[in-house]
Amino acid sequence: MVIFIELKDNDRIRFFSLIKKNINSSWEVFYPQFNISRTMFFNYLSGRYNIPKEIFLKLEKIADTKIENYEEKYQNKYMEKKIIPPKMNSFLSEIFGILNGDGHLDFKNNEICVVGSFLEKDYFNYIKKLFENSFNLKFKIIQQNTKLKLRVYSKRLSKLLNEKYNIPKGNKIGKLRISKQVYSSKKWLASYIKGLFDTDGTFYIRRKNEPVIEISSADRVYLKEICNALISLGFSAKNYKKHVSLYQKEDIVRFFKTIKPANSKHLKKFENYSNL
Repeated sequence: MVIFIELKDNDRIRFFSLIKKNINSSWEVFYPQFNISRTMFFNYLSGRYNIPKEIFLKLEKIADTKIENYEEKYQNKYMEKKIIPPKMNSFLSEIFGILNGDGHLDFKNNEICVVGSFLEKDYFNYIKKLFENSFNLKFKIIQQNTKLKLRVYSKRLSKLLNEKYNIPKGNKIGKLRISKQVYSSKKWLASYIKGLFDTDGTFYIRRKNEPVIEISSADRVYLKEICNALISLGFSAKNYKKHVSLYQKEDIVRFFKTIKPANSKHLKKFENYSNL
């Protein structure tokens, strides 16, 4: 059992107002020092959850005040929802591709997110279900100007993705790799390519109505790995400094047939090309 502090609403509002005044920064910068998730910090801020006494005493010093009128309560410590590592499958492989594409694991606040255009709402609804079904967590889609972000805050999931599946935290350049578990099955490898292409890939038509598939990255070692993965799946991939490309029409038709991209921005372009 752990001691928690229950504050009256007026005291809690004044308490956090003094803290905000004294830190002279945003909550987003402040709360990671307590090694708690964003969600949990704002639960304390709003009064939804009582504050662990250990954290309360630290906050009291920052607020530079003494609150006398509070209750100490013994309760089971709140534990972040347990993450049960899912069995390796095509859905998980696709998620790894998505995260290595337009995904991100944040060092400071344990945010796991995927960023894309606000025009990709259908795709983000699709990957929201994919992530939630795989990790048994509730993900949110938020719009920021012209961008969409799928995100969740979870220390345990962030640790699992980083340590078990080698999804990099922070800056990804030089650290991107296909998770070794994905290589166990060509079906899983194809799903990984699907997730990566949906987020970091492009389909376009160049001169003389010639179709092109590209997957881009600033990580040249990773690009070589992607190129080799495509070759192992039977595609005639070409590796360049900043992208891997498919040019042969047969390859591109087979790519859409077997890899089965889910992002409508690619599917619509391919459909338009096929109808020419």
